Amino acid sequence: MRVKRFVGENVAETMGKVKRELGSEAVILQTRQFKEGGFLGFFGKMKVEITAAIEDRPATKRVSPASMEAYVAAARSYSGYMERETQEHQAMSAGVSGGVGISAGNRVLGGTPGMTADAGDSLLQQELRQMQSMLLQMNKQLTTLGQENVVWPGALQAWAERLRERGIQEPLVRRLLRQVQQSLSEPEREESEAVWANIQDSVRRMCAQTAVIQPGVQKPRIVALVGPTGVGKTTTIGKLAAGFSIVDKRKVALITADTYRVAAVEQLKTFGEIIGVPVDVVMTPSGLREALSQHADKELIFIDTAGRSPQHELHMSELRAFLDRAQADLTLLAMSATTNTADQIRVLNRFAPLATHLIFTKLDETMSPGNLLNVIDQTSLPVAYLTTGQNVPDDIEAATPARLTRYILGEGSAHA
Repeated sequence: MRVKRFVGENVAETMGKVKRELGSEAVILQTRQFKEGGFLGFFGKMKVEITAAIEDRPATKRVSPASMEAYVAAARSYSGYMERETQEHQAMSAGVSGGVGISAGNRVLGGTPGMTADAGDSLLQQELRQMQSMLLQMNKQLTTLGQENVVWPGALQAWAERLRERGIQEPLVRRLLRQVQQSLSEPEREESEAVWANIQDSVRRMCAQTAVIQPGVQKPRIVALVGPTGVGKTTTIGKLAAGFSIVDKRKVALITADTYRVAAVEQLKTFGEIIGVPVDVVMTPSGLREALSQHADKELIFIDTAGRSPQHELHMSELRAFLDRAQADLTLLAMSATTNTADQIRVLNRFAPLATHLIFTKLDETMSPGNLLNVIDQTSLPVAYLTTGQNVPDDIEAATPARLTRYILGEGSAHA
């Protein structure tokens, strides 16, 4: 292994030197920032030092756990360094401002002729921005590095492959297997049942936030469903209405604001006729409020909204207008399990400010149920329901940590 130190003006320049000399397979061992020149810790020129290494004959493109840990430690070390530097700058500035040499007219900084406090502050801010920029670049590099599949020791590698096959992203795979390493001794890691139980327990804890709908007591409980197009909101709302009406014998009403699709209106009307539940169609937010007032005797009122593209600001504004008038007690964000994780996260980020709960739909159609865990890890919203087919009202289940774990990991053999 060859180890070499590189110095440059910034991260980009220094990383360029690393790649040119050692290639893209180089492993970052340590990164730090230091100053050259300056006066009393001020105005020094920032330099970046990166220590990198390369195997003479690399056997694989994968990053080893040890290398990953070294890079993480280096990033954290730099983060702490930046925080200390910021605190020192702030303390020194405060000390100077409180001392002699400050005049009412020109505010001389520390008695240094010709240097005003405004000019000093500007240079200080510039240095802090440079340090913040460097940290951001390092975080981006760390994120990219974290996407590489880690090679695990012993039997854990087979478990890593199994989790990846389920669609669980690499950062979560690492978290689950590091928990195994911390909880089980090396001999126990060779026991499939022990490892399987540990992984199940970790996933179950990650899926602990669940909650279901409770009917209103003194007034109707208003429940709205939102989400992008094609996730099955109308079918899901039919399942919920049928379950509460037929099975639980609750007084239920349906309202649809999805006038963009005639088929959606007709579908919900058909559901209503079959289960004996009134269905109102509204065209405007004011019409929605009127429809709600007509069902004050109900225990549950479900509102079906039109599917909205999270990238279309006008559509999102229209949805917000309906929800403002609805004043829903619960707003369930429906997300399809068949959607890739990147798009699911975009949908989540766009709709989350409007939502109180999640519903995962189409679990019967996905080949990557680990997507659910990827999403759950990105939000504090509880999961309410899971849908597993087209049958109304059968193919819907209340979400529980145990059910979510079963869908995410599967019910097959515990042997990886």
